[in-house]
Amino acid sequence: MFTAFSKAVDTRFKEMSKGELFVVDAPDIFEQYLAAFPAGSDPVFRTRTEHDCQCCKHFLRRLGIVVSVKNGEMITLFSDLDLPAPYNVVAEKLDSYIRSRPIESVFRTKERSYGMDHNYDKQNQRYDHFYGKIDNKHYSYDKADTLRGEKESVYKVFKRGLTELNIADIDTVIDLIDSNGLYRGEEHKQSLSAFRKLMLVYKESENKDLFIWEHLNERSACIRNTVIGTLLVDLADGKDIDVAVKSFETKVAPANYKRPTSVITQKMVESAIETLNTMGLGGAIYRRYAKLSDVSVNDVLFVDNDVKNKMKDGIATLLESSIKQSKSTTKNSITISADDFITKVLPTARNIELLLENRHLGNFVTLTGSDGSERIFKWNNNFAWSYDGDVTDSVKQRVKAAGGNIHADIRVSLSWFNFDDLDLHAKTPDGKLIYYADKQGILDVDMNAGSGTTRTPVENLAFVKPKSGVYKISVDQFHRRETIDFGFSIEIENDGVLQQYSYSKALRDKEHIDCFTFTVKGGKVVDIKTNLVGGDLSQEKWGLKTQTLIPVTSIMYSPNHWGENKVGAKHLIFALKNCKNDKPVRGIYNEFLRSDLEKHRKVFEVLGSKTKCQPTEDQISGVGFTSARGDSVSVNVNNRSYLVTF
Repeated sequence: MFTAFSKAVDTRFKEMSKGELFVVDAPDIFEQYLAAFPAGSDPVFRTRTEHDCQCCKHFLRRLGIVVSVKNGEMITLFSDLDLPAPYNVVAEKLDSYIRSRPIESVFRTKERSYGMDHNYDKQNQRYDHFYGKIDNKHYSYDKADTLRGEKESVYKVFKRGLTELNIADIDTVIDLIDSNGLYRGEEHKQSLSAFRKLMLVYKESENKDLFIWEHLNERSACIRNTVIGTLLVDLADGKDIDVAVKSFETKVAPANYKRPTSVITQKMVESAIETLNTMGLGGAIYRRYAKLSDVSVNDVLFVDNDVKNKMKDGIATLLESSIKQSKSTTKNSITISADDFITKVLPTARNIELLLENRHLGNFVTLTGSDGSERIFKWNNNFAWSYDGDVTDSVKQRVKAAGGNIHADIRVSLSWFNFDDLDLHAKTPDGKLIYYADKQGILDVDMNAGSGTTRTPVENLAFVKPKSGVYKISVDQFHRRETIDFGFSIEIENDGVLQQYSYSKALRDKEHIDCFTFTVKGGKVVDIKTNLVGGDLSQEKWGLKTQTLIPVTSIMYSPNHWGENKVGAKHLIFALKNCKNDKPVRGIYNEFLRSDLEKHRKVFEVLGSKTKCQPTEDQISGVGFTSARGDSVSVNVNNRSYLVTF
């Protein structure tokens, strides 16, 4: 009958060996085995009990304490065995005893087997024993102790992670990754999500210790001791999220990495929206394109008769009929300041045309508004403006915001509109190559390196006292991450003159594009050669062609200078006929916010990107100018030409 017992145990051991095995703390297992036999069921054979042999003792003390764990339940060699009496009783008692003991380690051994199938004595009497052969996954001749130690360390790290870290903090980090707000965060999202699932099950498990041992081999078990784990630990310790993220990024980001956006989480967004609703400002975050009918004629400096009756507070009967436009010219222009143009020329203007040049490609601007009456800006109206590229000023201002030098003698700036990693290169007259690995104090902005951090990146070359000679400018696609919004714009500014070029095709990984060469003489750019679209070639943007005269429908200051408002930089906006921005634009910028809302600046940064204004047919779009950029524009007023300077 014992043969049935030993074979059942062997079969169970083979089944259990397909997975991970553990050992429980049960040093008296052999004594428990002997004591499990019912009285009178262990017959005396010669001078010893039949089951009290060294072979079975060795097996039980080495393999009798081995268990596996499945679905939170411990399985022993003696669980649910179909055995005849008295072995059924013995198996049940051993199973109950072993399952009451704690697991102390994984099972690893340098032995190939334990016990013996059977043997014979001198009288040729056969004795059956327990026997088990060790699977390769649990065998190691020279590293068994080391492997056990490693797994025990994993257990401790795993347990600390499950008990010390917080699901809310994991959600915060995942939210940061989803919003592209954590440097190289995407690399850790899978392990974070996996560990989060483990934490949820762990908190509901009845035997938490068994849960840890059962999931010991999960890839995310040691997340607490990883670099992303240090961020979770800092958050669990109560550190401010900005401090925690900065600490994390110092470990993974290059020394010159600059965080492009503030740290913002979904909870922060929800908190800010709740605050806005409490303040009665909930509707203010929903922005749209401004329409002609929104704007009062009292807030404009000039309005063409063709659109005057469409504006708020407009007159029903036109003062004058539409004037037929004659062919205009900008030859023999009169140079005039913007202030003099407004006070001396506009009062008598009947019709105005603007010479839209390539250097104005960064000046395209759209007015935004809101249907609500809530005021969130520093001025007393709900209007704002957005230059192309989701900036309140030009690419030049984006470079400035990124820490680049915009006052250099020659500035070359690259901009693009996705998470790709483009690199701006320059070869100097003396043959040196300026690029991300050798910036030479000239390349001062390098964005989207390592991982995509913004969809409106820029790079900047700032040449101070440049040597005379020929410079070659090129762009490399270092890492392609997206297949949308490809292409780039590149501009060069010198002595107040801005030239902008564009490349509209998708770049392959490691592709190199020669953009242009420029010749410097006496600190001035005297010649530019390029195959790109731009420069003095006519380009099409927002339905208009550059290097042509465009009718002006209205002229106004930026909303921060309407009426009695005098807040911040003043922009002069020329709304142009048939100018149609076909892209969503930001309606909220942090620099516009009134002072009592500045504590929510981080959240408004997200709200501004998540509540963009959608294009409409009825919109106010054109070009804007400000003295902050040293702009100038040629206009014809009543067929007389002026060069307006800012």
